[in-house]
Amino acid sequence: MRKILKFILYLIIAIICLFILLIAYWKYEELKNPAPTSEERKIIEENQSNIKERNERLYTCLRDNKETSLKLKNTECEAYADGGKVDFNDDSGKKDIIKNLKSKDYDQRYNKCYTEMTVAHSKRGLLKSNIDLSVKVRNSVCKAYAKGEELNYEGKR
Repeated sequence: MRKILKFILYLIIAIICLFILLIAYWKYEELKNPAPTSEERKIIEENQSNIKERNERLYTCLRDNKETSLKLKNTECEAYADGGKVDFNDDSGKKDIIKNLKSKDYDQRYNKCYTEMTVAHSKRGLLKSNIDLSVKVRNSVCKAYAKGEELNYEGKR
């Protein structure tokens, strides 16, 4: 019984020592990182309001860019948010988007035509008998179809 009481006593002493160490560490952290003064608080609040205004300008630029046809680059919205000048009448970004859309449309039409013609040539045996001719025909016909010509090529669905 005495051993248990002695153990409990040492345990209580250890907990008290731990508590004292925690208080000492807390005080050390307070001294190491003191609370900001009233002047420092004003500076922090100004910085936070400036950052908030900048983020609002950036958000509105990106949102308007998405909802309208401005198509500014993200770097231009960043510059606008930072207070820089941005030419909203510059439509150079639109050209890239239109070009990409045309390129995607061209690729889709070409691939559709090429696949359908390959299946048709395979079914009638041209693919096995004269593959060079088959490839030349498919390339020339599918290029014209992809550029927008309406053709009734072999195998069209």
